[in-house]
Amino acid sequence: MQINEKNNGHLSITLKNEELDEKGIHIPLPEIIKSLRRFALIWLSFAVLAALLVSAGTAAFSHQLSSAPMALIGFNYSGAEKGLTPNGKKLDVNTIKNPAVIEAALTKLDYPLSNVDSIRNAISIDGIIPTDSADEISIYKYALEKNGNLQAAQSMLNVDYFPVKYKVTFDFSKTTFGDTEAAQVINAILECYRDYFFQQYGYSEAIGNASLAVDYSNYDYLVAVGAYTDTLIDLQEKVDTLKNNNFRSTQTGYSFDDLSNAINIAKSYDADALTAYILSNSVVSNKTGMISFYEYRINELERQKKSAQEHLKTIEESITNYKKDSIIVHGSSNDEPAAEYTTVSDKYDSLFRQKQSAQRDISYYSMKISENQARLDSVKKLSEKNSDAKHVEYVKERVGILNETVKQLVNDVNTTIMEYHDSVTFANAYSVLVPANVLSTSYISMLLGNIAKPLFIFEVLVFMIYVGASIIYGFVIDNRKRKALETNAAAYTTE
Repeated sequence: MQINEKNNGHLSITLKNEELDEKGIHIPLPEIIKSLRRFALIWLSFAVLAALLVSAGTAAFSHQLSSAPMALIGFNYSGAEKGLTPNGKKLDVNTIKNPAVIEAALTKLDYPLSNVDSIRNAISIDGIIPTDSADEISIYKYALEKNGNLQAAQSMLNVDYFPVKYKVTFDFSKTTFGDTEAAQVINAILECYRDYFFQQYGYSEAIGNASLAVDYSNYDYLVAVGAYTDTLIDLQEKVDTLKNNNFRSTQTGYSFDDLSNAINIAKSYDADALTAYILSNSVVSNKTGMISFYEYRINELERQKKSAQEHLKTIEESITNYKKDSIIVHGSSNDEPAAEYTTVSDKYDSLFRQKQSAQRDISYYSMKISENQARLDSVKKLSEKNSDAKHVEYVKERVGILNETVKQLVNDVNTTIMEYHDSVTFANAYSVLVPANVLSTSYISMLLGNIAKPLFIFEVLVFMIYVGASIIYGFVIDNRKRKALETNAAAYTTE
């Protein structure tokens, strides 16, 4: 403002507006703050509305208002700790997700089979480290942390283990099933897997069926009786390993003691007695052919025995040269001596089992060589004349009876063993230790958990719109005021 003094005694007042700084950026904070206050109620109203809409939408469209159900399954049989199935094959626990298993479960629950793929993707299976392996890893870890022992670190990485318990999780948010159906579906799948497991991996070895399928009518009677005798020996060995229990089959009515006695009688009074009768009465169709047969058998058995002996020698050398892993654990003080431990090794134990198996094979071949040599000697002593017709008829009749006896024993033994393994040996081979269930989390807490993320996103969006609108409106108000000042200043200047 300037005051100019005139000659006539009047004052002239001129208002001069300061020029704006064109080089700087003017931020109208007072107007922005006023805008924030002005729109606060509108923002609060939209924030509440967004919360209501998100909550209602989540409650209406979300079918997962509880945690994913989890179950615990376990395998308990010889070989499970080595990752094997009951019949010695490699165990693949992911066969729980086999389409055949899931289809069986869906059919049982009367659900459409179109859900198979989504269910497979929703199931996850995690192995639980066995206690022994976890302890072994802890020892190596302690040695590593205590002394920085690189050997301990390497040993820790080389710890082999196979879980026998698994956690099965069903993330049903990936499916069309709701809370009340989720646990029911996964439990049905785990139950159907029991049938699949026993069908695929359970005890199914049949004894003697292959040898009995051969028609021995075109063979010499001595060969036929020898084949039946071998079958009876196999049956005897299998049954004798199961005699020391009180099991009695509900299907055959026999215990293993009963079967062992029956097999022994069939071998001693049927097979062995018939063999003696054949040799004593020279009931042999082709003596020269029989001699060639037994000579070939002896040579073949000697070759197999030699191979088994070489195998045993290799195993014994491996055992001699094998060195178990060892770890050194130092004491907590300098005065305390270090302790050295050797670890349990499955590979080392496996070598001893292989050695025992090889020794059994050698003993078996030696026994068979002796038996065949005795038969060969007996055949060589037989008369060259043709056998009497009545002796031939008697042998033929007795071979037929022996055939029926052995077939019946094979069926009874196989049926009894199958029932024994199903009801005793593998009764707990696979089991659902903890059934799946929806965790006891309240409906409200799970609903809040589900809406937390979308609600946060919507509230941030509403808040950003509120702040952005307030800033823009603040600039608009400030611009209006500045233009009004410029207009007023221009009007005074004109006057």
